[in-house]
Amino acid sequence: MTCTWTRGALYLVAAICSLVPTGCSGPTSANRRFFMLEASRQAAPAAREGKAILAVPRFTIDAAYAGRGLVYRLDEHRYESDSYNEFLIAPTMMVTEKTRDWLAGSGLFAQVLSSTSGADPTHRIEANITALYGDFRDKAAPKAVIEIRFFLLRTESGIDPEIVFAKSYRAACDIRTADPEGLVAGFDQCLRTILTELEKDLADAV
Repeated sequence: MTCTWTRGALYLVAAICSLVPTGCSGPTSANRRFFMLEASRQAAPAAREGKAILAVPRFTIDAAYAGRGLVYRLDEHRYESDSYNEFLIAPTMMVTEKTRDWLAGSGLFAQVLSSTSGADPTHRIEANITALYGDFRDKAAPKAVIEIRFFLLRTESGIDPEIVFAKSYRAACDIRTADPEGLVAGFDQCLRTILTELEKDLADAV
């Protein structure tokens, strides 16, 4: 049995150094690889001690990026998902956890909670991930792209939730190596950039 490559698959191989292994069988545990985002906050906490209690429930994500396979943008309207190179867990869960950990280390809040906590938060941050892909339209300069829309709500008891801050953040970071490892490293850089900017903005909002 021989394998027939689609034009899109051939383009992908040329653009990002043979991401898809050879052979005709579907992905197996032997040839699939799994990745985690590792973006973390390294700076010292804020000088002032925050008093607000923040809840960070699980974010939402646009359907095109909700799967675990890495997504590649090949031209203006064409994308492909890689079933051989995937996130270990759902990307929305990873981004939520990284954001929660980042804000917990910022010092802006007295506590940072998950949605399952029994404590009553004074604020809640919600977010929608609107882009999470490798941009290979320019094969000479591939980029990792993340875009997230954040909303900060005041949720103190006795009042209706009120949006006190809303902003979209987009980061496009150069990929050093055009392979899955390089793309995930680019995602980490993008997420660090976004969360650094978010933290600065939240310092003025709470």
